[in-house]
Amino acid sequence: MKTIISMLSLALTCLFFHTNLHAQNDPEYVIVEYMKVKPGMAEKYLACEQAWKLIHQNRVKAGYITGWELEEVMFPSGTDSEYDYLTITHLKNWKAINDLNGTWTDAIWASLTKNLTAEQKDIANKAEEYREIVKREIWTAGDMVFAPGGKRPAYAVENYMRIPAGGWDAWTDMESKFVKPVHAKSIELGTRNGWLMGHMVLPRGQDYPYQASTIDFYDTWEQMGLDEGKAWEAIHPEVNQAELGSRFNATRTISKTEVRRLVDFVE
Repeated sequence: MKTIISMLSLALTCLFFHTNLHAQNDPEYVIVEYMKVKPGMAEKYLACEQAWKLIHQNRVKAGYITGWELEEVMFPSGTDSEYDYLTITHLKNWKAINDLNGTWTDAIWASLTKNLTAEQKDIANKAEEYREIVKREIWTAGDMVFAPGGKRPAYAVENYMRIPAGGWDAWTDMESKFVKPVHAKSIELGTRNGWLMGHMVLPRGQDYPYQASTIDFYDTWEQMGLDEGKAWEAIHPEVNQAELGSRFNATRTISKTEVRRLVDFVE
């Protein structure tokens, strides 16, 4: 238990933002933890996350967090991949990050695990035996658009991006003013569930391979493969593919693209 506390005290970490984000003067943050499952431990790791789901449910009830997701990395994948799963913890504002870090006391832990069986408590405390936390990051959202109805998408395609020095305004304008209307049209045409642009808050530094991302959300695997050309033609009929490429490349470099599947969640 003390090891878990010290690990969470070092730094707070989806990539995945849900649609209940707050206004920009009091934004929601997410802690993303990137998990590498140890060889032969996949089944026990998922059982461990099931036990932790009960703890996250109690955290939501107590007001410490506003939600949680577990996502499986589908591509890239394999024994040499950096990580296999992501957990995403939602917090209502910046203060809540520190408040969550302050909950690792024996009394609060007892209240959060009160409805777990002895076996569930045991497996929750053995998380380090099943996986390694590769890294943690804190993110917040910039802009977004989602299909009405609040259906939680099953798949996410995240494009991690490096923004050139002095280029934040150009990138955000390109994404919000030029690209977002196309994604809204794609949602209307049924070729996606949503889109979001994210800003990484921590860690920072010139050597980090990305500082931002955009996430495309889909309801089904088949939807991910649908052509979105009609949406582009409807919104920007005067722009050809070469112009699009030049416009995109002038504002950011894509460090990597990742495809993930939603495994479980708490809201």
